[in-house]
Amino acid sequence: MRGRKFASQQDIERHIANGFGEGAGASYVPWLRVQDVPSIGRSHKIQGVKIERIHHLLSDLERSYFLVCEFSEDVVDIREQYPLLPTERAQAIASAIDVRYPRYPRTTLPYVMTTDFLLTVKDPSGNFKSVARTVKYRSDLIGNGSKRTLEKLEIEKRFWESQGVDWKIVTDEFFSRDLIKNLGLIRRYSKLSRDLMKAPLHSNFIECLVNSREYSWTLATCLRKIASLLSISYIDAQAIFFHLVWNKILKIDLVNTPLHLTGLVPGFEVSPSPVQVSLKEKMS
Repeated sequence: MRGRKFASQQDIERHIANGFGEGAGASYVPWLRVQDVPSIGRSHKIQGVKIERIHHLLSDLERSYFLVCEFSEDVVDIREQYPLLPTERAQAIASAIDVRYPRYPRTTLPYVMTTDFLLTVKDPSGNFKSVARTVKYRSDLIGNGSKRTLEKLEIEKRFWESQGVDWKIVTDEFFSRDLIKNLGLIRRYSKLSRDLMKAPLHSNFIECLVNSREYSWTLATCLRKIASLLSISYIDAQAIFFHLVWNKILKIDLVNTPLHLTGLVPGFEVSPSPVQVSLKEKMS
């Protein structure tokens, strides 16, 4: 699909009218899509497992933060490439702090600035609020070439502050390599086939896994033995294990523990399954 070009205010207004930068949940349409931006690094179009739509991520760093947001129980909606509209408001902020406002290449048209992520999160009291997050490599924020980047970030910061929205920068220091590799692996198993979603199967699987703690087995060996005990395939045992980790029924230190089938079974704690809890409630 061909990228969009912005050469006039009419172009911007047409895209707003067509719903870009509008909506929430599965109906949200990012202001910028992968095909609209010549990315310096790698860009990604990813089918969401928390929000069922294609997400447009313009760098590996955006993908990393997206994985963390999908895994987080506190994040309930993810809107990437969110526009700072109306542009007049952002322009007024730039003027007030004496910063040159960006324009589209080879035009005098004011640029529609975007924030990498506008999230809806649930706070500890159960209330929902919006938070804005911009992801940047630490190297882009220091040194001689960072001045222009910091100027635009100041516009973005003040824009969200004027809306009463918490805004922060997230850098690559926020992620460990193990965390991102682990999340990329286990999110593939966020949903399983109906045959593998039976509560008794998960309970028996967890019981077998807990009983394996006394042995110094690799994860692959452990899963093969569980598969044999439960009369399921090794592939199915692997899928159930990663599914339980993604859904936090098995709690593992994903930040510092690489999940390798050839490595030892990682340390874990077992949380009550939501399915098991609901069954107990029905029986009481």
